[in-house]
Amino acid sequence: MTVAPETSPELAAVREFAAGDRVTGFYLVTKLETKPKKDGSLYLLMELQDSSGHLDAKMWEGFESIYNEAKAGDVVKVAATLDRYRDQPGLIISKIRLATEDEVPNRRAYFPHSALSAVDASLLLDEIIDSISDVHLKTILEAVFGDGEFRTEFLESPGGKQWHHSTLGGLAEHTISLAKLADKLCEHYAELNRDLLITGTLLHDVGKVFELNADVNFDYTTDGRLLGHIVQGTLFVEKKISELSHIPAETRKQVLHLILSHQGSPEMGSPVKPLTLEGIVLHYLDDLDAKVNAFAQVKAKTPDGEDFSGFIKLMERFFYFKPLNGDSNRSDDE
Repeated sequence: MTVAPETSPELAAVREFAAGDRVTGFYLVTKLETKPKKDGSLYLLMELQDSSGHLDAKMWEGFESIYNEAKAGDVVKVAATLDRYRDQPGLIISKIRLATEDEVPNRRAYFPHSALSAVDASLLLDEIIDSISDVHLKTILEAVFGDGEFRTEFLESPGGKQWHHSTLGGLAEHTISLAKLADKLCEHYAELNRDLLITGTLLHDVGKVFELNADVNFDYTTDGRLLGHIVQGTLFVEKKISELSHIPAETRKQVLHLILSHQGSPEMGSPVKPLTLEGIVLHYLDDLDAKVNAFAQVKAKTPDGEDFSGFIKLMERFFYFKPLNGDSNRSDDE
């Protein structure tokens, strides 16, 4: 059977193949370099990606042509066998070539995608904006998300490089999740200004549209590295507000404060700490949603049957995944 991009086995499934199983498919190159063997000669080391994940691949010989032709961001067709070294899966490539543009017209198909589609996210976004009663806050939101070019990028952008919501559409998924959480919290804490908090959830990460790109992999733009999404988002929203008439100064200040303070402290990237109740709540909701999603991402990458993840440097701990068995009367010793 001829293998096409759409019929290539997903790398998440390939990882579970037995050693020696053959694999033929189209995959995105995210890393390409040569490494020395023990005898001093070189071999090719690649990292391949599709929408389900990554997998390292090696080619021991005959790789000179593809090494000179290919670069990170290209899609290649490979014929390989699965190898397991120290129980870690990898591919040993026997044949490789560049895919043609006719075969792969859209490289973004090889990136992970949010389970929330752009169409559904757009509808939910409009519903949330429509629920805002404060005319000034609603005007700001309509100015931001009524910008067609920005809206398209927002719906397709990742929510992070790799820690949380690192999928195409992840930014919209994270944003809408925060808005839903905020809505429920406002039912419990009557002292919260619902419209202001919801506005903060929708605007807090808009700068990630400018901070991150998905050309080869999820990575930072030059401006993203130099300025960061908090500054970029504040500048973008401030510009939108400046183009509107009759936005009260206090509304402007509190909206911008939510964006500037949502990461909690200068040590975490915010130039100011949250000083308003809505700012404090937004910070903790943002942190909660990010960590829950990161936990799920780490769990998905951990082999089935493993109780613990690898060590998570960012959180300085392991994650534990073993579920309760439903029998609360049974001890571990029984």
